[in-house]
Amino acid sequence: MTTRLIVVRHGNTFLPTDTPTRVGARTDLELVEQVKGQSVGHYLLDNNLVPDTVYAGPLKRHQQTAKLICGVLNIAESEIQLDTFLNEIDYGPDENQVEETVMKRLGQGDLVLGKAVIDRWNSDAIVPQGWLVDPVELRAGWRSFAQRLLQSQKNKTTLMVSSNGIMRFSHVIDPQFAFSDLKVPTGGICIFENDTGKPDDWCCVEWGLVPSKK
Repeated sequence: MTTRLIVVRHGNTFLPTDTPTRVGARTDLELVEQVKGQSVGHYLLDNNLVPDTVYAGPLKRHQQTAKLICGVLNIAESEIQLDTFLNEIDYGPDENQVEETVMKRLGQGDLVLGKAVIDRWNSDAIVPQGWLVDPVELRAGWRSFAQRLLQSQKNKTTLMVSSNGIMRFSHVIDPQFAFSDLKVPTGGICIFENDTGKPDDWCCVEWGLVPSKK
């Protein structure tokens, strides 16, 4: 039997014609489309991955995506449990800023240096200067949650809807994590499985899979 954790990034909050910004915990945008959330629901249904428990972060984009997924799976919206741990991180001075502005600040005016800082964030979750996030606390939180699942949701499937900034730290529950890019696209799915019940035996079998692109 398998204990399974599925972590999903919310859908799009910007239209193709919009200029996207780096939105964090202080920027509570609504979704601008429904396809990505619904596609996640259909993927879970088609692959026999219907969750027994559903959690979602507190932001509108978290809650709306969770509702779209549950609508496809015929799970009542009342079953969605709010979990503030899944809230997005706070980007500090870069909150709601366009990416070029962010990279200029991080590179002290040098876009190349700023891009390198963002690249390290995407590959290794090295937090850029000024962002209000405690990576040690987040890693410990993911490990603690995964261990609780082995006790309270053993051999069941749990779904969590969150954001890119915090989701990238979930990889720590798999000691052998082998994916190179921690950034998860909107509507992306990450799946962890544990067949033994031992905390060190979680395995990430999907990272950043986007059903709407399939």
